[in-house]
Amino acid sequence: NLNIQFGSTQDFYGTSREVSLNETIDVAKQYNLSIYLPFELPDDFERTAIYLKDSPFIAIVVYSAEGNMDYKTAELVIQIAPTRSPPTYSELESIAIGNLFITAVEINSWPVLVNERAYTGGEVETRKKWGDYFLLVTAYIEGMEYMITCPTLTTNEATLMVENLHLLTDMVLKD
Repeated sequence: NLNIQFGSTQDFYGTSREVSLNETIDVAKQYNLSIYLPFELPDDFERTAIYLKDSPFIAIVVYSAEGNMDYKTAELVIQIAPTRSPPTYSELESIAIGNLFITAVEINSWPVLVNERAYTGGEVETRKKWGDYFLLVTAYIEGMEYMITCPTLTTNEATLMVENLHLLTDMVLKD
């Protein structure tokens, strides 16, 4: 499980590079990966940075309304990585059972886990800005895992954003 968001992120800055959207698409095509990103963004968010690691493929896409390019503290961060065996909706449902803060939903036939109180992890900057918990939405789309941290959004806004994810190659690119 490639869980950079909660692991040692210093390593990720060290092993990744900042790239353009077009470069992200090129690398995804090389690896034959389908990448989905939000088409409509809430709260004046704009894409501020994309950090990419080639092998294994991990992309972190950063969005902010305040121009923040740091994935540790930005308001919306999407970490994208291939997953060997994505869970089914019913597997996610069994995770959610009995947990007040976790819900399994199906969006566009994609299995999605919504955790309203995900632990922010060991990053000092992240915890300083957002406290111990934040909203984490994990979507499984065409063999890819999307870990979306969005502390300033409501659960409804976050699920609507997942609903509006579009295949990158289908999007009009303004880089």
